[in-house]
Amino acid sequence: MSRKHTQPSRLQSPTSRRTTNPPELTMNLLDTGSSDLPTPLEFLDSIRQIERLRNSSVITLVAAPDATMRGDVIEQVYRQLKVIGRVEQLDLFLHSAGGQTEIPWRLITLIRDYCSRFCVLIPSLSHSAATHLAMGADEIVMGALSELSPVDPTRSHPLLPKASEEQPPAPASVQDLRHCVEFVKREIGNDSPEALAQILAVLFDKVHPLAIGAIQQSYELSRLISRKALETHMDPEEDKERISSIVEALSNGFYSHSYRIGWKEARDMGLKVTCADIHSELWMALETLHEHYRAYFQVVRKLAAAEFARPLLWIDTSQHRCILEQRMETKGGQVTVGESIWLSTDWISEPDGATAGVETAEFASAAVE
Repeated sequence: MSRKHTQPSRLQSPTSRRTTNPPELTMNLLDTGSSDLPTPLEFLDSIRQIERLRNSSVITLVAAPDATMRGDVIEQVYRQLKVIGRVEQLDLFLHSAGGQTEIPWRLITLIRDYCSRFCVLIPSLSHSAATHLAMGADEIVMGALSELSPVDPTRSHPLLPKASEEQPPAPASVQDLRHCVEFVKREIGNDSPEALAQILAVLFDKVHPLAIGAIQQSYELSRLISRKALETHMDPEEDKERISSIVEALSNGFYSHSYRIGWKEARDMGLKVTCADIHSELWMALETLHEHYRAYFQVVRKLAAAEFARPLLWIDTSQHRCILEQRMETKGGQVTVGESIWLSTDWISEPDGATAGVETAEFASAAVE
């Protein structure tokens, strides 16, 4: 039987509902009979092909562009790992723009409980928190289009400045504050300490000291996670300088959190990167599976007259699939975002060994139509 794990969306509090009107949510309604989208069997075949080429077990963690790595991902990954069982090598097929700073370390320790060797496969982007997750791998497989990013966190705080009373506080990072102060000091110089003191006083009048403390705390937490992730596969003493160099590079070495780090730069900074040849069977298999997921990033399926749903996150294995779906409702030309629901089912095989797809028509519709 299909299983639904329902809980309030992490995009808002349990009792609130967020009203938006993004045009893409109403432009990409799926025709149930469409043959343009990958089938469940195509997903499964791609996962199995990667497992065969890598002699490993594969679990995917794929997020739509506007979805983030969140707390409930941990439980769903655990459910998948229990199905797989302990294996020699586990490959995480990873695509994510990031998420909560605290999540990657718990995922690293959880995954390592189920394997002797942990590897991360990056077909496209694994930014921010996803980079933290990749840092905990014995091997990072990247290709021509693969990307990591800096891990310096950006944090919001109720005491940070607002553009207006109607707007939420603007997020900031330690680097934002540091570069601001350095810019003022550099422009004013040492000739006018009184002017420098006045400008800094005005600046810190706008940014509450408690907010600065919270931002600094997030920054130190990020560095701690970087170090602990690397120490899962590097020796804390013998590789101390290499670990410190990587932590420093990804925390302070770039002037933008959106800086895109390719495979060569990642390897040069000391990460254990293997570059997959773009013409290799492995890279083509990774690209194919990535394209399967991308095909559903902007798909919205109709539930009822004014109710819709779209997938946000996928956590799949060759035995089981799990998808986080976001429910929405249209009213008066606006889209109201409701609860998010985890949909989960086993892959089913026919007696002759041919894969039948998913367990029920309900889940097939919810997960991939």
